[in-house]
Amino acid sequence: MDIDIYIDSVYYGFHPIETVEDYFREYRRIAAEKVRKIDWDEVILYAIYSYDETTQGFISAEFMCLRMNFSRYTELCSKISKTCRLFCLKNR
Repeated sequence: MDIDIYIDSVYYGFHPIETVEDYFREYRRIAAEKVRKIDWDEVILYAIYSYDETTQGFISAEFMCLRMNFSRYTELCSKISKTCRLFCLKNR
């Protein structure tokens, strides 16, 4: 089953899960580099996965490296669909 991939809100088409995993590793690596330069109350959001509500099947993955303060991140979490999972890193 192929999965929709978006990068910085640009659609990149259907891809196999292996491609999603490759992008995930790459964007996590980029986020890990960027997280060293952010403040203690900020995060780097690097991926959002979306799942089908009924089947729980993987629908899409969006990759980005967005820097935001933690309060904005928690607000986003409260507003986003319950079928989405957000991935971020925080400077500790």
